[in-house]
Amino acid sequence: MAAQFSQPILAISGSLRRDSINTAALRAAAAAAARDGVVVRIDDSPRALPHFDPDLEFFPPEPVLRFRQACADATGVLLAVPEYTFGIPGALKNALDWMVGSGSLYRKPVGLLHVAPPGRGAHVREALDHVLRAHNADVTHHTAPIAQRDRDANGEISDPQIVQALRTVVGKLAHRASASRAA
Repeated sequence: MAAQFSQPILAISGSLRRDSINTAALRAAAAAAARDGVVVRIDDSPRALPHFDPDLEFFPPEPVLRFRQACADATGVLLAVPEYTFGIPGALKNALDWMVGSGSLYRKPVGLLHVAPPGRGAHVREALDHVLRAHNADVTHHTAPIAQRDRDANGEISDPQIVQALRTVVGKLAHRASASRAA
């Protein structure tokens, strides 16, 4: 499966919190996927992007150009996003706004990883669906609930069932990306 494409899957956390459960989930997903030969590269570019400015959209600053290129080069994108004030966290929404004019997510396989407990996070799912529809991204949703108790002393996710669920999510995204490139 992984040998059919050489570009990595780009993983982006919607949280800037250093101890974020979403970021920990992406690290665990990347480590688990590596066992299958799938490269997942975690990108924290949203942290460094300037505020979206439509006047600069066609001649954006260098950090925006790098982020757009990373998304364009990725075979797929995996997002793990918490819900803040019933929506998308500001830094990620800003990053997605910078992407609109680039076409970097056009028909790109995007997996939305939801780690919130059941019954939570519906607003961010809906908001991301709307925003990613504007990008014409090929979006699928994946749920792998993770509680604070599922993390070890270093904040990492080591529960074998959760790690396997994350491995499956990345495997499905890699398969979709491979099929998309072949089409």
